[in-house]
Amino acid sequence: MTVNWGFLGAGWIANRATAPAVRAANNAQLFGVASRDRARSAKFEPQNVYDSYQQLLDDPQIEVVYISLANHQHLEWVTRSLEAGKHVLCEKPLGLNAIEVQKMIECAQR
Repeated sequence: MTVNWGFLGAGWIANRATAPAVRAANNAQLFGVASRDRARSAKFEPQNVYDSYQQLLDDPQIEVVYISLANHQHLEWVTRSLEAGKHVLCEKPLGLNAIEVQKMIECAQR
């Protein structure tokens, strides 16, 4: 079984650390990337490049979402990913404060 990963954000950490780890795993593939810059997303050479973060979340083939967006965007996109039924790996810090993290935990438990 191969797990399809989708990346929200195409920054340094995603490019230098997470993408190589996903590619090296025997049971994972970088299925899609969405970022503010389509050309930057395409450099990851995923199977799919999405024009928006929501478009990636709407793809039923994406199983895990890796979030490497700006810290202030984590709450919104972790929550949206969970509500879309995706597994989530989010860069640190998970939230800007304990209240944000609690909201994410509650969303994951639903």
